[in-house]
Amino acid sequence: MKDFVLYSKAFELNELAKTEKQLGNNEVVLCRNFSEKELTDLKETIKKENFPVNFFTCHLLYNQNSKELNKFKNKTEFIGVFGGNVSINKFAVSNKQIDFLISPCNEGRLTFDTAIARTAKENKTEILIPFSQFLNVQFSKRVVLTKNYVFMLKLSNKFKLNSRVVSFAKEVNELRSVKDLEAFKSFLDKKFESVR
Repeated sequence: MKDFVLYSKAFELNELAKTEKQLGNNEVVLCRNFSEKELTDLKETIKKENFPVNFFTCHLLYNQNSKELNKFKNKTEFIGVFGGNVSINKFAVSNKQIDFLISPCNEGRLTFDTAIARTAKENKTEILIPFSQFLNVQFSKRVVLTKNYVFMLKLSNKFKLNSRVVSFAKEVNELRSVKDLEAFKSFLDKKFESVR
C-alpha cells in the first residue's frame, strides 16, 4: 500500500521508513512544495540509502501555477495539488499532468461538485483524503468536514473515481496503518449510505 506524507525536516527518513513499514505501507510518497535544491538533495539521499520502503517524491502545488507545474513535471514522480476551494480543485482535475488532488474539501462551504467529479474521471485524477485533516481540525468543525467528504465520496462513487484516505502526516505521530485508513474510508462510505 502507498501512503502519502507532508514531508518536512521533522521527518528523519530512517525513522519514517521503519514506522511506515510497521504500519503496513511499502511505498511512501513524500509531498512538499520543493525547491530544486531540496528535491535534488532528497533524491540523492533516497538513492544512497537502503530503506525498508520505497520512497517517491510529489511536488505539491498550493495555487494555480502552470509555470511551477511545468518546471517540476519531469523532476518528481508525481505532481499533486492541495485543494480546498472550487477554483483550485477545478485546476487540479483539469490538467492531465496533475496526478493527485489532495484535500478537496474543507470545514467550510462545499468545494467539490459534479463538474469537478466528471473532469476528474475524464483525466483520471486520483482524489486523496488526508486523515491528518480530521486530526487537526477543531471538533466543532469536524462535523462539517465529515459531511463535505461524505458528499464528495457520494460523487466519487457515482463517477467511479479513484479516491482513498491517506495519512498525509506532518509528523510521525500522525501516521496511520493501512487498516486504519481503509476503515476510515469505510466509515465515510457508511455515513453516505446512512444519509441515502
